[in-house]
Amino acid sequence: MDTWRKVVRWIDRASLISGQILAWWTLLAVVIITYEVTARYVFDRPTNWAHESMTLLFGMQYILSGAFAHYCKAHVRVDVVYQVLSPRNRARIDVLTDLLFFFYVGVMTYTGWFFYWDSQKMGEVSFTDWGPPLYPVKFTVFLGSLLLLLQGFAHFIRDCYFAATGSELT
Repeated sequence: MDTWRKVVRWIDRASLISGQILAWWTLLAVVIITYEVTARYVFDRPTNWAHESMTLLFGMQYILSGAFAHYCKAHVRVDVVYQVLSPRNRARIDVLTDLLFFFYVGVMTYTGWFFYWDSQKMGEVSFTDWGPPLYPVKFTVFLGSLLLLLQGFAHFIRDCYFAATGSELT
């Protein structure tokens, strides 16, 4: 059981670190949007790069934040049914729903890799005047899905342990 504890802790740590990085990432996006709004409305000098980079940053942030949100149990649940169950039965339900989660996120991870790789091979760039490369943005689909899949695995281990023993895996 010690090996599983180590695996779960390692995955949790990766999710926490990604969440901390994304908190700073948000600050960067806010600085860029503030610059764009000031340039546009105060100086009447809008920029293509600021608007597009802000859009790309927020898109990447959205996909990369899934693992941290899953770690914090911030995703939506149907609480009407879930809350009336005992904690052990919740864990049993979670084990079953985790199988659907793994299918969905597994497909997203698999296709996310090819989505990125095709973009990388063709050197895909944005169609705007600025024209930044898009493959780093598309790589975040794969990376975010992979991190979410790993965090789902950690939750699955915890759920199985709790469903079987009635105690938390710490």
